[in-house]
Amino acid sequence: MELKRIYIELTNRCNLNCEMCFRHTWDTVEGDMDLELLKSIREQVKEFPALEEVFFGGIGEPTVYPHFKEAVELFEGYKLLMTSNGIMTEENAKILCEKFTEVYFSADQYHEDTQGVKDQLIKTFEAISNYHKQTHSPTPKVGVAYVLTKSNADALFDIMKMMRHYGFHRLSLSHLLPINEKDADDIFYTRYQNPEGKAYLEKIFTYRDIKINIPDMELKTERRCTFIDKGYIYIDTQGEVMSCYRLANSYDEYVFGDKKRVIKHSFGNIKEKSLKEIIEGKDYQSFWHTVYNNQYPSCIDCDLRSGCSLVEDTKYDCYFNTPSCSDCLWVRNFVRCP
Repeated sequence: MELKRIYIELTNRCNLNCEMCFRHTWDTVEGDMDLELLKSIREQVKEFPALEEVFFGGIGEPTVYPHFKEAVELFEGYKLLMTSNGIMTEENAKILCEKFTEVYFSADQYHEDTQGVKDQLIKTFEAISNYHKQTHSPTPKVGVAYVLTKSNADALFDIMKMMRHYGFHRLSLSHLLPINEKDADDIFYTRYQNPEGKAYLEKIFTYRDIKINIPDMELKTERRCTFIDKGYIYIDTQGEVMSCYRLANSYDEYVFGDKKRVIKHSFGNIKEKSLKEIIEGKDYQSFWHTVYNNQYPSCIDCDLRSGCSLVEDTKYDCYFNTPSCSDCLWVRNFVRCP
């Protein structure tokens, strides 16, 4: 494995409280990454010559990190990417314009605007759009991330019109990761045929000037983990090294109506071992090869699922792999990261 991108969770705090966020069922203590720990990461990544991108992401809002400017300066030699809710100061918007290669803004609250998001998000969009017009800079490339459900599907068309207005041409769609029974009833993807979902995609494809990354609308045979296949890893605020977003926290999720406890799985802490030692260690390498080669069961379409207790959490699967990725919604291309 060559490390190509590193996800750094600068903070797991957020300035919004979105209803669909799985922060509502996690047991993580909120906090920020210590600046000295961030500096240590910066030194350790020098051992990975193939590393191209540093992605400030995670469950929190990166711009609320008290050392956001310092973080950007530390990793300025790499392509900087980020996901954001767009609620930020003018100073941070300026930093995004001048220092980042690519930024994705979550627009999940845009249509309901229950938290007063819309006006603030538009303010950030205008700042970036004006920067592009004034400088003719190709960066930052701006995308919009949207979590698709049955109840909010129609609202996406207004968002795409808004994107056209500001000259943003990238849209990353993901299905909902259900965290309760109400959410489980609102998913737009199905285990079997989904003619309604396919008809919806046909409408989306008429927006030919927008590059759209779409999730699958129904269960496919193919399984692919972007983090594993592309050489990505994730480091949280405490220095724990995880394989992906899904296993970065403990929380509840629903897989086609069945409740499951996802259990955080760390392969080591960079306060105790170097990042290189962790990634090249036996535990991570074994996990990487298992997932990369698809050597794990498929729980979602297993005939024995209804009578199996192994699907209740991610501790291990029936091949004795640990942690279990056997019914991961990311692997099935239902849930997606920008």
